[in-house]
Amino acid sequence: MNNPWLDIEKPDADFNVRLVGEFHPLQLYWGRDTQGRYLFIYESTIGRVPDKKSLPQLAGMTVAVALSASNAKLVLILNEATNWELFCALCLDLVRATSTIEDEGVAAAIFLRRLTRWQEFLKRERTKLLSKEAIKGLVGELLFLNDKVAPLFGWDDAIKFWKGPEDAPQDFAIHNTAVEIKCQAGGTKPTVRISSVEQLVPQLPVGYLVVYTIATAEQDDPNGFTLNGLVSRIRKELTSASETAREQFEDLLFMAGYLMREEYDEFCFMKVSLRCFRIEGDFPRISTEVILPGIERVSYALKIEACVPFEAKPTWWKD
Repeated sequence: MNNPWLDIEKPDADFNVRLVGEFHPLQLYWGRDTQGRYLFIYESTIGRVPDKKSLPQLAGMTVAVALSASNAKLVLILNEATNWELFCALCLDLVRATSTIEDEGVAAAIFLRRLTRWQEFLKRERTKLLSKEAIKGLVGELLFLNDKVAPLFGWDDAIKFWKGPEDAPQDFAIHNTAVEIKCQAGGTKPTVRISSVEQLVPQLPVGYLVVYTIATAEQDDPNGFTLNGLVSRIRKELTSASETAREQFEDLLFMAGYLMREEYDEFCFMKVSLRCFRIEGDFPRISTEVILPGIERVSYALKIEACVPFEAKPTWWKD
């Protein structure tokens, strides 16, 4: 992520600003004030920016409204420049959320919704880097969302089907089918970690386990991708989806603990294989019936080779 404030000089008075995007429907600016603080500004006519009393308080930031005789500004100020990546992620979220609006009258409501969502996110303190295991898990879910679900059902429904970040028992609920996604590293023992009994106990009539095998790739490998790159690809695809789907996708990323960070570009992957198994009958798993009272949590390793007799795909699956 590039720092958009680095090439803006600190002014002697007022603000120094640069337009965020020439083709964006709103007047959005990166800026700096006389103290050198980083700013994000939305400028419009009076009555088009959010009401000052409705603005949420954001940890580490100041959110204000500045009025003049001719216009109004919504101003976001970063208190500590060291947190610029988090602030930039918030600002880019606002840019994306308003990028396709046709009526500026709805902008204030969108800004309020997104800022309120960020307030909730910052309170949860989910701003730390994801672990390598969490990165792989999120990569697997995003690959399935992008490669299998969206092409068949469309992005609006695909986003509704994605349940993993909401801590649901399975990662996807596609009509009457529950799908649990696992991602294993190529070259390791062919097992996947089942982190709870419920993961392989489908909450819907039909259940499947989908296993992606991924390998480490070089940065210049044409088949390689990063978590940031995968998220960016999906965001680009979502430009043709509804505003609701775009916002829900960003909310789900928040719930998964993801913010675009430069560190995620250090991990480059390539997809090796994809296998799907139907969870039924004697499928190898620990069931809830055998868990004795007093056992609060169970996790175990599942051998992929033991699942081979159950290899199958849903009727809607398209290769």
